[in-house]
Amino acid sequence: MTTYMKQSLPALAGILLTALALWGGCKKPSALGAGLIDADGYENYVFTDTIQVRCTIEREDSSLTSDRSSTAEYFLCGELNDPEFGTSSSEIFALMLGETLNPNFDTTTQAFDSIVMYLRYAPSGFYGDTMNPVTLRVLRVADGSEINDNKDYYSTNTLPVNDSDELGRVENFLPKPTKVDSLFDGIKGSYLRVVLKPEFGQYLFNLDSASFSVDSLFFKELRGLKITSSSGGASPGTMMAFDLNNNSLSRMRLFYHEKADSTAKKFDFLFEGANKFTHFIHNHTGSPAGQLIGQQYADEKLYVQGMHGLRVKVEFPYAHLLDNIAVNQAQLVLTVADHNPSLAPASQLFFTQWQGDSVFVLTSDVAYSFGSNLTGGFLSFGGMPKKLDDNGTTVTRYRLTLSELFQHIVDDDNSTNTKNRTVYLGVYPRSRVAHRVVLYGPRSLTFPAKLELTYTKVQ
Repeated sequence: MTTYMKQSLPALAGILLTALALWGGCKKPSALGAGLIDADGYENYVFTDTIQVRCTIEREDSSLTSDRSSTAEYFLCGELNDPEFGTSSSEIFALMLGETLNPNFDTTTQAFDSIVMYLRYAPSGFYGDTMNPVTLRVLRVADGSEINDNKDYYSTNTLPVNDSDELGRVENFLPKPTKVDSLFDGIKGSYLRVVLKPEFGQYLFNLDSASFSVDSLFFKELRGLKITSSSGGASPGTMMAFDLNNNSLSRMRLFYHEKADSTAKKFDFLFEGANKFTHFIHNHTGSPAGQLIGQQYADEKLYVQGMHGLRVKVEFPYAHLLDNIAVNQAQLVLTVADHNPSLAPASQLFFTQWQGDSVFVLTSDVAYSFGSNLTGGFLSFGGMPKKLDDNGTTVTRYRLTLSELFQHIVDDDNSTNTKNRTVYLGVYPRSRVAHRVVLYGPRSLTFPAKLELTYTKVQ
């Protein structure tokens, strides 16, 4: 399975499956339009890049970030202070499970020593500048609230915590996501070690066996943990990523010993198998991106951002006037307008369509690229940044395919309502990555956003 599918979450998986169902009745896109017209029913191919494109910057909707199935590749934790987009942050809420249903703690013959949390770094999810010092804190969800293991949480969901609920912190450290260190039991990897307050460990050690015997009872005792990180306002800041579903390097270990002979013992609590979710916060106020949100239309610059940040509504208002054509190829061509060395352009952009009632589905060209067995990824769709030479200037450019969709636009839509001639441009997978990109808009005098269309006039 491709990296993109590994990173996908239930909401995007649902979008994909819905799109595949709709695409099942569509024709396969053809580079030569052979599936759309007879071999002797066309004249010469026609190329144009003058189709009108209208763009509007919009806030993304909240997204499902729960990981009840423990399949997420990583979870974002940190904050960014982006000169183009403003501030963004992500914090993790998580439950944990004991490695067994009964640790057999005996406070009469055993004594608690310490408790430590280990968080495995996920280098592929990092974004920003790892040379900005960060402070990470672990807190406990406030008394009277708790994470529900059976509930789906979205990126706007949060739970209360108090400063008095802080369990541990690591102050002003430089993350080293690729540095490999030894841990224990011969395990090596890149991880962060957080020593937690002994009072919390003693609390867990003193729980009776009944509290460990059923997951739901232990969850009520634990209430849930919040992991948050701050870059202290540094620009661009640091967004870290942790692979919490890796049992080897992501765990909470309680150390204790036998009173009689000081024999050392340990008991692990694991993130894998328990509900986890991320909460995103965006403040675009005063930023170049924020000043364009909702304005009609964004002409010079376009802003796209992950973490349910920003998307671009892309309209082709007069495409339905292209009568009697067979679309050979249609691609939206976008050029990167910002080259911040610490904030690389998003590694994958994609299209969705509005289906109604706040439901968005992948466009048919994206669904076709994935294939019926969901293994094709974005290979035939595109949407990846590529460096190339444009008349002596090195640029970074995206090409996103909408050939199949565009054929339906010119064939099926004769109304004045442009919703069927609209796609939404976003970062994939938007609820798992912090990446963003600034693009030239359709009226830029430098490298304007444009639709490149090759078609055949049908007789």
